[in-house]
Amino acid sequence: MSKYEQQMLDTERHYDQMMKEIEQVDPNILYSLVPGSQLHQKINNPITEGIDEG
Repeated sequence: MSKYEQQMLDTERHYDQMMKEIEQVDPNILYSLVPGSQLHQKINNPITEGIDEG
């Protein structure tokens, strides 16, 4: 395995661990500070297509 490949694996493990830690603190890592924005509508759409609906 090359040094570059090892670095990529290490980086992947690092970010995976960071995501696990973040999700333990607050599973809602996506949020919008701008009501009415397109992002806010997508995240908070309670009907069918929002991120909240999966």
